[in-house]
Formats: sequence, structure tokens, C-alpha cells
Amino acid sequence: MNAVNRVLIVILLLVAMVLCSVLLVTPVRVLSAVGQQSVALVDFLNSMRVFVRAGLGILFAAVLDIILVLFLIAEVRRPVQKAIRVKTTSGGEVQVSVNSIADRLKYEIDQLSSILRTKPQVLAKRGGVVVELDVETAAEIDVPQKAEQIVETARRVVEEKMGLKLARPPKVNLRAVPYPSTPSKPKISAPAVPEIAPDTAPEE
Repeated sequence: MNAVNRVLIVILLLVAMVLCSVLLVTPVRVLSAVGQQSVALVDFLNSMRVFVRAGLGILFAAVLDIILVLFLIAEVRRPVQKAIRVKTTSGGEVQVSVNSIADRLKYEIDQLSSILRTKPQVLAKRGGVVVELDVETAAEIDVPQKAEQIVETARRVVEEKMGLKLARPPKVNLRAVPYPSTPSKPKISAPAVPEIAPDTAPEE
């Protein structure tokens, strides 16, 4: 947004320079032209119907207000902090990028058993680091135990290994992979027992 602001300021300054120069060099001609155009515009607006003129005025006013409000929000809103200062350093200032923290969390948590995929989200707040983890695990895990292990690993990585401070405990969104559906076993029928004809005694 800062680049857009700089471009707009440069354009406005150039336009103001040209208009002021022309007005100061030939004020009579410029003011006469402005007066003629104003009279023509007033005549054109008077020729329109009242409800059409009011509708167009409301439409242009709404569009202009929306654009100005968007610029105001973009100017007032605080930019997203992309680096966090390490609190344990002395004699200098060290900052760690948010992406580096997310990559380190992903690497460390993926090393845990039964972890299939980790997607960390790291935000820098005034009170420290906010960590949210989307974790996909195997189906047969003990959920409370695994969740506690993930939270402890995230805390250790952020506070002990990277020298940062957590603004609040890490939030973990745990998703276990469902068990595979087992196909129904085919019924095995007992083999047919062949009938044995009774022995017939030979006739004497």
C-alpha cells in the first residue's frame, strides 16, 4: 500500500504543478474557460429529469465514498509484522522472520511419531508470537497425549530454541485420518460331501 500511496502522491503533485502553472500564466483565459464549462454543465443538468439527476448523483457519490473509505482503511490499518525481535540477545538486535518460525515448527512437529502433515500459521502480536497448527495424524493415536506432545514441542521450539515469547498457548487443530473401510469377507460354504452308495451284497 505504501507504493500505491507514493504513486498517487507523485501523480497528484504533477497534475497540481501543471494546473497551477497554467492558471498563473493565463488566469483570465483559464477562468473564462472554466466559467463557460460550468454554465454548459449547469444547462445540461437542468435539461435532465430530477430523478435521473438525483440517481446519478447518488451513484457517483457512493462510488467515490467507497473508494475513499478503502484508502482510509488501508492507511489506518497497521501492516502485518513479518519479523519478530529475539528477546534473549544482548549487545545487538536480532529479528526472526515469521516464515522461518513456521518452517521450524513444521520441521520439528513432522518428526513426531504418527504425524502425517503439519501446516503452521504464525502471527506477530504485541505480546509475542501467536501459533496455530493444523495437524493431520494417523488414525490409531491417543488424541489427548498426542495433542499435549504437539503443544509442548511448539512451545519448546518458539521459546527455547528460537528465543521468542508466546502471546498465548499454541492452538492445535487435530485431524486424524479415518480408518480404511474393510471389505466384507466372502462366505465360505462347506464343501459338499459326496454321497456313498450303500454296498450291495452279491447274489449267491
